Amino acid sequence: GGLTYDYGKYGILKAIEEAKKIAEKLSKILLKIPVKAGENGKIFGGVSAKEVSDLLKEEYKIEVDKKKIELKETIKTLGVRTLTIKLYEGVIGNLKIDVISK
Repeated sequence: GGLTYDYGKYGILKAIEEAKKIAEKLSKILLKIPVKAGENGKIFGGVSAKEVSDLLKEEYKIEVDKKKIELKETIKTLGVRTLTIKLYEGVIGNLKIDVISK
């Protein structure tokens, strides 16, 4: 049936629209991530994509799958950086995070 196909197409458009809305929200956020750090600014443990994802949900009620957050390795230094989030095929969000010492 053609119906399921149409619905599928509509579903994709809706997903893209949602992703774009999230991308726009993310672009306005500076997510502060408090961590335990030593005197030289070295972080104990490091910040993972999961932590970023959890904090986003907690602080801003925005749900982003941790697998979509481009983070090759855990963040080990304090300061501001921008993370790339692949929200959907062709929709990329940028999230600024500020890793701060507790």
